[in-house]
Amino acid sequence: MKDLMNDNNEVMNKKLKIFYIVIIAICIIAIIVAIVIQIQKSNEQKEISQVPVIDEGNIGGYQEEFDDMFENKVNYLENNSYKIEKLKEDQEIIYSGYQIQEKKLNAYELDVNIPYINIKNSVTEEFNQQIVEVFEKKAKSVLNSTSGDVVYTVKYCAYISNNILSLVIRSTLKEGVNPQRDIIQTYNYDLTNQKEYTVDEILEAKGITKREANQRIQEEIQKVQKNVEELQKLGYNIYSRDPEDDMYSINNVTEYFIGKDNAFYIIYAYGNQNLTDEMDIVVM
Repeated sequence: MKDLMNDNNEVMNKKLKIFYIVIIAICIIAIIVAIVIQIQKSNEQKEISQVPVIDEGNIGGYQEEFDDMFENKVNYLENNSYKIEKLKEDQEIIYSGYQIQEKKLNAYELDVNIPYINIKNSVTEEFNQQIVEVFEKKAKSVLNSTSGDVVYTVKYCAYISNNILSLVIRSTLKEGVNPQRDIIQTYNYDLTNQKEYTVDEILEAKGITKREANQRIQEEIQKVQKNVEELQKLGYNIYSRDPEDDMYSINNVTEYFIGKDNAFYIIYAYGNQNLTDEMDIVVM
């Protein structure tokens, strides 16, 4: 009987040892898995941070170059390896799908180059439909208008860098005695993942926090508004900005793109909604 009890104890001890060994092994495996995941995250972060941040001292230069960007062409920059399915095989990834240069005395003057995105995808097809609604329909309505004295231009520029496509369309519209409008629309597309490229993804890629982005926006808008107030004192009628407006939150940015040197442009084109050609450009 005593021998039987000893045998049972030995069996129990062996089982306990095996149990402890299994627990220790599971813990070791869990630690190893956690370390591997952390290394992977670290490597991913390093890849994300590869998009360079522009030199703060050059920001003014990027803002000044904005007007000269619109040459109706695609600028192919570095590190591109995307594959796409085109809508039209004989056309570039961005092409002028609707063009007209026409002038009719006392009626209209048109200089229009409207681009379309040559990618077969539901997202880019939606972009193209928006372009038709905003720009092409307006050009056609000017041609058919009887009111006269309309000047309408449309130009564009596009950048492809790190497999991100950014398209910027700019139009000016002068109708009769109304003030001129300056209208900007932007379209950003991730060529690798075949989806829209968001502001949040740009900030992450450039290592910019939302707090830093909001601070940069506020600094620019406050500086512009200060100049506006000085000019208003001199009697000039200048479009006023309210730095406290929610539109200046990074969460509410609608017009943005990645340009030369991976500069991140945020565009506040007030002519999109108002009769003005005033706009503010924030670069990061």
